Amino acid sequence: MPLLGQDLSGALSRRVAILGPGLIGGSLALALSRFGQPWQVSVWARRKEAALEAASLLTNCRVSRDLSAVLDDCDIAVLCMSPQAIQNCGEDLKNHLPANATLTDAGSVKANIVKALEATFGGRFIGAHPMAGSEQSGIHAARADLYEGATCILTPTAQSQAESLQNTRELWIAAGCKVREMSPQDHDRAIARVSHLPHAAASCLVHAAVARDPSLAELAGPGYRDSTRVAAGPEGMWTEILFDNRNEVVEGIRDLQNTLETLKLALERGERKGVEAILADARKLRSNHPFTK
Repeated sequence: MPLLGQDLSGALSRRVAILGPGLIGGSLALALSRFGQPWQVSVWARRKEAALEAASLLTNCRVSRDLSAVLDDCDIAVLCMSPQAIQNCGEDLKNHLPANATLTDAGSVKANIVKALEATFGGRFIGAHPMAGSEQSGIHAARADLYEGATCILTPTAQSQAESLQNTRELWIAAGCKVREMSPQDHDRAIARVSHLPHAAASCLVHAAVARDPSLAELAGPGYRDSTRVAAGPEGMWTEILFDNRNEVVEGIRDLQNTLETLKLALERGERKGVEAILADARKLRSNHPFTK
């Protein structure tokens, strides 16, 4: 059996430091430490309890609460914390991250993060957002196949170093992702529509459906469960995300309100064709999505 970090194809092993062993960071650690992967994985956790949990589950990884020890000699470091924690960690990292190491992240809002960390680390910071996750949170929800077939969006800028961009691309491909590139601003505009708005809408749908009578949830079938699943996500993290991208999310909410108002008026007026047109257009648009094929 090859040693941890030894690639079966003969490639040199690479050292990755993952900061934050929750669902995202824990799943990345599991994916990169699988048998045959050329990665030596170290994981940092702030809290003692989190470090103990991570150590018990990430058996092929080194887990520590010592930030300097985890970052020492790493080739690439990945920030897997909340958006605000990622934005504000530059001062803590700059005295520990090796001078030639690439820095990336997994935050779901990019413009503010890229601006903050490029100011400290220049072109060796590459923003990234893997489009994978769960309504569950924490290291116990982590799994090695979370990123298989998922899209990871990289957000390079004019400052980005070519080597750091390539290092980041290789890391997320190794985890199982397909990689796309967008500007930080285009990312936030797009993800507001396909990730942040759906979460806000699901939360509001729960309120509208069962806030007056919570017992109605006992009657719910798969339609309600599927359309509200993401509302079970951690409210603290999602509050950060919605505020960090609030201008784009507000634009999405306006469009959602307009569509709902159109549907409401068609129902009130008894305009059957109008209702059918809205439903038909939605069905056709959704049928073109790759995850439905």
